[in-house]
Amino acid sequence: MPHKITSPIDIKQINKISMVAPIDSPTAPPAVAIGAGGKTLPAPYKSTGNEALDTLAFLHLLEQLKVQKRSGWIREGVREPESISDHMCRMALMAMVLPNNPDRPLDIPKCVMMALVHDLAEAHVGDITPVEGVSPEDKHRLEEQAMETFLNEMLGGSGNMDARERFKSLFEEYEARQTPESKLVKDLDRLELALQAVEYERTQDIRTLHPFFTGSIPNLEHPVVRQWAMVLMEERRQLWASRGRGEEEQAGLNGCGGIGFNS
Repeated sequence: MPHKITSPIDIKQINKISMVAPIDSPTAPPAVAIGAGGKTLPAPYKSTGNEALDTLAFLHLLEQLKVQKRSGWIREGVREPESISDHMCRMALMAMVLPNNPDRPLDIPKCVMMALVHDLAEAHVGDITPVEGVSPEDKHRLEEQAMETFLNEMLGGSGNMDARERFKSLFEEYEARQTPESKLVKDLDRLELALQAVEYERTQDIRTLHPFFTGSIPNLEHPVVRQWAMVLMEERRQLWASRGRGEEEQAGLNGCGGIGFNS
């Protein structure tokens, strides 16, 4: 059974409600790893033995997804860039919009949940991008360690068994990228990035975002997502053409978007 919260609560338990203890707290853990933006990460959260407090620590941690901005946009000087949870929320809604083709059946509810879980580890490690010098292997290791902490230390109580298994299976399936659902969610991840890039080009007149398209659009696989991408690229071409040929070239465009699919 979950432990009851007694009153008064030990100050050490209060400090452990957050993944990151206050800097001036006597219980603040030592720094042990480097996350997004070269930030030092705190030591992993350790269970208090109180299921309610540990669960609340996880719920508080989710705020980091709301307040942490996506690193690529910060690097490009985007004003008021989207947060990690902004990105995941639109992905989940995109999954709900996708028509389910009997010839390519998909578990849409699973896709929605997977979209909301796929970047969950970034609540602790942040949005690590390729240009930050963190190897893919180290990025994967940091994210796996974060998920292990979430599942075993924050959601490790018996009352969270179903949630723990749900998060674990969705995250591992997405990372393995072997099922139709995981491949679809990765496509949505790529297309959502491109959608946001077009929106920043349109609203902030940013001309340095072409690599965000060349790194995402060519790798799309699902036919419907590809169709959406083709319309998006034509929309982008028209946007820059309306601003003059010189600006179109500056945006990295060539012909109808200048970007094709890999296969």
